Amino acid sequence: MYIHLNDSDISQMPESLRHLFLEWLPEHLKTKNFSLSQRLVQKPSQPEVSSKQLQIFDNITQEENAENSHVRLSQLFDAGITRKGMSVRVKLKRGVAKKLQRDYIDGLEISATGTIVYNGEEFDKPSPLAAKFNGGAANGWEYIEVKKDNQWIRLEELRQIWRSSYDQDRFTVPNFH
Repeated sequence: MYIHLNDSDISQMPESLRHLFLEWLPEHLKTKNFSLSQRLVQKPSQPEVSSKQLQIFDNITQEENAENSHVRLSQLFDAGITRKGMSVRVKLKRGVAKKLQRDYIDGLEISATGTIVYNGEEFDKPSPLAAKFNGGAANGWEYIEVKKDNQWIRLEELRQIWRSSYDQDRFTVPNFH
């Protein structure tokens, strides 16, 4: 089983669980030869948790990880697959394209944090942005393209690049300020 936790998920945990998790994580990462940011290490006065109690990250195959991971646009950016200022366009569904007499909404770009900003709203997941332009559910990984090396490439292809290069032994630790 694979459980993906992002900053928001961890910040929404009940405080006692979050403290237990944050106490367990550095020890678990040490056993896996990982480095950990000092900003993450907190010493709450909570009982110790044995690593056997939180073995949710063990025994994950790279294939399971790739299939179940929810990739964010900022992860593509952090990996260097996208860069600030890259042009972005959203493909329109047939009905919307016919109504607007165009196939794409152009003029978007990757922000300094790797997201896409449209009308002041920041999108780290592509599907809500694709849905906004298409008036309903749309797979943003298929409908959004980024101009990379003078070619338009679907986000799905960039996500596959990220997934194929994702190192199973590397664990991304959220930043807590």
